[in-house]
Amino acid sequence: SEIDKAFDKALETVNETWDSAELYARIDSAYAATPDPERAPAYQPEMAALLPVVRGEVPLLITVNAARDIQHALGWVEERGLRAVLSGVAEGWRVADEIADAGIPVLAGPVLSLPTRDSDRYDKPYQNAALLHQAGVQVALRTGEVENVRNLAFNAGFAAAYGREIGFGPAEALRAVTLTPAEIFGIADGVGAIEVGKRGTLFVATGDPFETATQVTHVFIAGYQIPMESRQTELYDEFLQR
Repeated sequence: SEIDKAFDKALETVNETWDSAELYARIDSAYAATPDPERAPAYQPEMAALLPVVRGEVPLLITVNAARDIQHALGWVEERGLRAVLSGVAEGWRVADEIADAGIPVLAGPVLSLPTRDSDRYDKPYQNAALLHQAGVQVALRTGEVENVRNLAFNAGFAAAYGREIGFGPAEALRAVTLTPAEIFGIADGVGAIEVGKRGTLFVATGDPFETATQVTHVFIAGYQIPMESRQTELYDEFLQR
């Protein structure tokens, strides 16, 4: 079918790109061992960007949503022996056990979305993170947005509300937007929790951070208090009294 042909072509492109990245890494390592300016390899920024991934220093982030595509991604990661993180995983709940067996963490979301299939219950996107967590997958939450990352707390709130009965309540949801992502990306020694020795990045609020009525009163980034006034708050105050 046309879908299978498109899949095969896409997989071929991915494999060719990764083969090129591995070759570039071998050339780069050989040159670093015996540098010779006259025989320096041509710089390829797209390949150089993949060097830390090829060498296992940082994980490869794979955006994948359909259950079948998730299964293909798991097989490809195993075949290549990569350190990877799955992102999106809208149908992760369908293959949660397979993801858990592979030991690959996920960034699940957006939570505030519609089911991927008309036959699914309306709350499957809300429960996706909880069902993955229940299967033993290391789960962090994401919004999938660039300009509205402020909605992360509300995504987490829905995940907690609909996952509470299966072991993914407010505490687990809070961890999924703080310490767990820090652990997934290998920076938990400096951020992710309020602990001695970590960079003082935290906020103070009037109540539950997952509630829309809650107001954030203080923000600290790396120990520095950030002013709460901005052009947006000034405009709000100005037009509130217009």
